[in-house]
Amino acid sequence: MTNILVLETHAEAYAEALRNEFRDLDVQVTRSATDAHVDYDKVDVLIAFGIDVTDQLFTRMPGLKWVQSLATGVDHFLRSKTLASEVILTSGRGIHGPAMRETVLHLMLSVSRDSLGLAGDKASRRWDRRSWPLLSGKTAVVIGTGVAGSAIGSLLQALGMRVVGVSRTPRDAEGFNAVVSQGELEQTASEADYLINVLPGDAANRNLIGRDVFASMKPRAYFINVGRGETVDEAALIEVLDHRKIAGAGLDVFATEPLPAENSLWDLPNVFITPHIGGLFHEYQQVAMPLIISNMCAFLSGRTDQMTNVIDRPRPAAKEH
Repeated sequence: MTNILVLETHAEAYAEALRNEFRDLDVQVTRSATDAHVDYDKVDVLIAFGIDVTDQLFTRMPGLKWVQSLATGVDHFLRSKTLASEVILTSGRGIHGPAMRETVLHLMLSVSRDSLGLAGDKASRRWDRRSWPLLSGKTAVVIGTGVAGSAIGSLLQALGMRVVGVSRTPRDAEGFNAVVSQGELEQTASEADYLINVLPGDAANRNLIGRDVFASMKPRAYFINVGRGETVDEAALIEVLDHRKIAGAGLDVFATEPLPAENSLWDLPNVFITPHIGGLFHEYQQVAMPLIISNMCAFLSGRTDQMTNVIDRPRPAAKEH
């Protein structure tokens, strides 16, 4: 019998859906990797977000054959030194488009309309009518043209914005008026009223958005980050925000999470912060389950070549006999 471990805050909901769909599964659930009741030696399949998964945990699962990430990004898993190369790794790519476009819109409106100031006015019972900038007619530059980037672009186009995508492999994509290469990021950022980052946190993207990019932005432009914190030079971002070289930022992700209390971003009045909740929507389990069930069907039937969102990882060379 195949043993599944669901490691997630709402693990039981995933487990119940799996038990209803598959009769021959042994499903274990845990909210924390430190729970003592889990029999890790039995685990064949791990379903988890990855943030709480450690190298030590993988050493406790010698029979692991497949990891299904609940997130689009799998950088936490790829950084592991103990996740065996023969273990199949699949991502949650494709389910986050609606959540990301709504999160980006929330951050854009919150920072550009000064939601912090409005909340302060309400608390002090102050009636101060201030004008705010339209999104319509503005230019958004979206760094990352995958599923989430296209969903964001389509929404912003519907609001009357011009949307330019930035990609390693430029190509026509839904939601974009134009797509340019990553080498043109600095020049393209100079056109942006909103520079929006949705990049994953792989090594090639580390600190990609740095001083030169921020220096090229217009003084009235805003920076929005829903990708990964490590893709941004945070010190450079703090500097341009503190000196008002750009208008402000809406940030959901950070280089260190939770964001340390001493980080200057907390104190900047032109920064709107959310605690990495862009993908933390109520309906997550219902949205994720069709992908999980489809992959589970393929895995259990031995058709691993038909699994969706398989991450290309180096596999061990076949042994000669």
